[in-house]
Amino acid sequence: MTLTKQLSVMVENKRGALAELCSKLAEKAVNIVGLMVPEQTGVAPIRLVVNNGETARKVLEAMGLKFTEEDVLAVQVSDRPGALGKLTRKLADHNLDVKYAYGSIEKGIGKATVILAVSNPEAAAKVL
Repeated sequence: MTLTKQLSVMVENKRGALAELCSKLAEKAVNIVGLMVPEQTGVAPIRLVVNNGETARKVLEAMGLKFTEEDVLAVQVSDRPGALGKLTRKLADHNLDVKYAYGSIEKGIGKATVILAVSNPEAAAKVL
């Protein structure tokens, strides 16, 4: 479990916008570790966890994109039924709320990475 920064980037929902963002980050060797893109018209927040926040911020500023930063948890859980339930139960039992979550599973390694935005990231990091 890692306490990390998430960037919420305001991007106009139009064809090619995500491709442009990802390509500009790639040009500077910024790897996207976690990504959430909502289905939303107009301007939408794309949430990113990246391997190099400082470089990513410079890229976003150069692109003229507005963004915010937030502490989130990056948690690896077993790829098996009940693993996420056990983790979120532990948070709930300590009066910590999950605001939203997203994740990915890479088959064959037996682990899933879940990004959790919680009511108190520092306290959640201690609990987990």
